[in-house]
Amino acid sequence: MFSVAVCLAGLWWTVVALSRAKGESDPAGVLALLPSLVGVLLGGWGAWAGNRALQDQRTAPMIAEELARLVARAEGAQYRQLLGSGLAAPDGRIDLTFTVTATGMSGSRADGTLEGIADYYRGLRPGRMVITGTPSAGRDGQIGGDAGTGKTVLALSLILGLAKERSPHEPVPVRLTAASWPGSDIRDWLRTHLTDVYRLPRREAARLVEANLVLPVIDGMDEMDPGTTPGYTSRAAALLRCIERFEHGGEHCPVVVTCRHAYYQALVEAGTEPRIVARIAVARVDAARAHSYLSQRVAGTERGRARWQPVLSALDAVAVGPADTVRPEHALLAEALDTPWRLTLAATVLEERTADGRYLRDPADLLALAAGGHLYEYLLDQYIGAAVAARHRGADDISLPSGTHVRPRLDADTTWRRLAFLARYLNDSSGPGDGSPRRVAGRALSSTDLVLHELWPLGGKHRTRWTEGVLAVAASLTLVSLVGPLGDDFGAIRPWAFLLCFAVFYRPAWPKPRRIDPGRLRTRTGRRALTLGFTVGFTVGFLIFFGLSYATALPAEDLLQESLVYGLTFGLAIGLAIGLTRGLMIKQEQVGVAPRHLIRMDLTAAVVFGPGVVVGAALLTGLVGLLGLNAISAPGTTWDVDYLGAFFGGLMVGGFIFSIPVAGGSAALRYFALLLHTRRKLPWRLGRFLDVCYELGILRVSGTAWQFRHRELQEHLATRPAPPPHS
Repeated sequence: MFSVAVCLAGLWWTVVALSRAKGESDPAGVLALLPSLVGVLLGGWGAWAGNRALQDQRTAPMIAEELARLVARAEGAQYRQLLGSGLAAPDGRIDLTFTVTATGMSGSRADGTLEGIADYYRGLRPGRMVITGTPSAGRDGQIGGDAGTGKTVLALSLILGLAKERSPHEPVPVRLTAASWPGSDIRDWLRTHLTDVYRLPRREAARLVEANLVLPVIDGMDEMDPGTTPGYTSRAAALLRCIERFEHGGEHCPVVVTCRHAYYQALVEAGTEPRIVARIAVARVDAARAHSYLSQRVAGTERGRARWQPVLSALDAVAVGPADTVRPEHALLAEALDTPWRLTLAATVLEERTADGRYLRDPADLLALAAGGHLYEYLLDQYIGAAVAARHRGADDISLPSGTHVRPRLDADTTWRRLAFLARYLNDSSGPGDGSPRRVAGRALSSTDLVLHELWPLGGKHRTRWTEGVLAVAASLTLVSLVGPLGDDFGAIRPWAFLLCFAVFYRPAWPKPRRIDPGRLRTRTGRRALTLGFTVGFTVGFLIFFGLSYATALPAEDLLQESLVYGLTFGLAIGLAIGLTRGLMIKQEQVGVAPRHLIRMDLTAAVVFGPGVVVGAALLTGLVGLLGLNAISAPGTTWDVDYLGAFFGGLMVGGFIFSIPVAGGSAALRYFALLLHTRRKLPWRLGRFLDVCYELGILRVSGTAWQFRHRELQEHLATRPAPPPHS
């Protein structure tokens, strides 16, 4: 690339020298550059061939080994966060148990534990598994839900166990979010995921998938469709049928899926269950394991044992005593604390302290709350305040992401109101009852994901977009105010600017954040985009001077020389700007970066590549306008310079407005418009606020979106806009 740049600079200098020589130079100087260009091309081809040969030496097992290390590092952090439910909760985990029902496969056994899930899976053939929870038994005999039983925790434990201890020919487990399924083949989905998330070159990703060295772990199938009873035509059913076709050599390829019990049962009744699958049901936490967890995490000291003794005694009585001799309040307490999520809630809420170290609540109160059936609701009421306080780790000691210098101090009541506002929006997005989700601008709104640039309907589906348009107009007028004072020739730009402000209606309804990715040039798509952008930019930059020369009636003897000098200069500059913009900048479609960094990346892309795209768009619109003027004018017409300045100035403003979605910054502009309309409900630094809530365990991260730690927490906050009284 450096050699090509040197040769092009030499060519430009030669053309300049020829124009100055006025016919006295020898054209052999220009022709002498051609052999050097051929040598550069041959040398570049040789370097490309050598690099291709080095890449071919990287076998699929070698790539899989590197991918396994990346998976273990990425999923390990998420696993630790889920185990403790954030920095606000005590560390620790519960060795969950599960039961297995298998159809059409060998190597299954009746039960297992969280610690042995990887060993159990290695014995499955062909390795197809569905992880669900065990529904709770209600007091009136009705079947309850299986929320919070640890399905994702079990899946992450499986991923880490397989990734850390694997043979060279075992597949690497890779977690995918079911809601992000694009409707394509499983192999295409895997190749795209490996390229976008783990930054693998497309050739290496394809090599891994073709060698069957990737195990898809599809998490959250119950979040693909609204409601709890998906039918045969639902997206989840289509995904199961696609999994059924996921084969190699006539044999089924391994796949792992997590889903809620009732949701998956509805898919089974609709006739979409895979024919060969091991179905794992994560058991509810029994009294003995709950006793062990609390003893280790909150009752490890003498003072802690004294505080928690009523609860521990009740759980111990349920664990060792016959059912007919257990007191009802003890049995109800064990039933209310039979999931990891509820145990984490109890440990977090009951361990909250005041500033002087005094505990706010007595664990003995859990017995009365469980007997009255209000324990779970009480824990949800107090969880936000306890998580924000968290004096055992300290809100002041929260380690924020790198680059953050100011440590925010959250207020419990304000945090509740902000999260309740977001939860109510998510619940409203799911539509009435089990119907279709609410749609805005032709797109179904998510009922679970909090993505910064996709929350704009919060501020009003029309008001937010109008505000974004006003911001775009303000930016264009700022450009005009900078150009206008340069001279009287550009004074007429302002009227054109006001007329072209109507171009602001050309705004994407759902803007995609853009980011700069140097690795994209290693892919065929990136190189193709670079070549196309450079070709278009060079052509436009070269041709623009011919149009200007014709319109301003330059002398014929100067036309060729000036067009060569300025045409090549414009062409190279604009071609490189547009080519690099198209080659290096991509839309951030799904995952691969932290959620709060999407807007920052979009702004960075706009600042770095925005000027080049704006100039290119302005030249392109100027060329089109000039061709139009020449088409409607009589031959030999000489246009006034002031008129041309006003005309092309207006076109430049139009090019600026139209190029914002291409150059980046459109998502950031929409996000800023949202903040303007939700100023009293949400903080200015919304991404930073959600990131701190994630660190406290109130939220979790799925791809580039935040989600509430549990759906029950979201629904609880959605129905309570104000925090409960402090207790």
